[in-house]
Amino acid sequence: MSERLEPILPQVPVEGIAIHIGKAGIGMGDMAEARLLPDGRVGIYAVIRRRILGIFPARRMGYIGHLGPIATRILSPALMEGLLLRLRIVVLTPEHLATAGPPEIHVSVWADPQRLAPWLDLDALYMPPLTAGSDEGPALSTA
Repeated sequence: MSERLEPILPQVPVEGIAIHIGKAGIGMGDMAEARLLPDGRVGIYAVIRRRILGIFPARRMGYIGHLGPIATRILSPALMEGLLLRLRIVVLTPEHLATAGPPEIHVSVWADPQRLAPWLDLDALYMPPLTAGSDEGPALSTA
């Protein structure tokens, strides 16, 4: 039986990037893999290019970074249960193009929402809407 995959997290930033994006040979659309790290975070792995003895190029699965706390809270129970997740690299800003800030990698996470639903705690992810009296910005008025 095949699972019905839908985008659960369409664009999640990868934090703590551990590779040089320009030299790693990764591109948008490449497959990635999520694994639980010993410290409880969700690590992201992809096939990256590394040189053996500094001469011979080889492509191997390597650690590229980890997900933030909210994405970790959503995905870590599913990874413990062995739920099928599909990850793709969707945004890639290498070092030489990241003039205003650090380099960026974003991944999309696809899974079967029916199998992921028991682990989602929607109350923990709830953010209250902005009210008209808040100081977050100008309130719209009809007058």
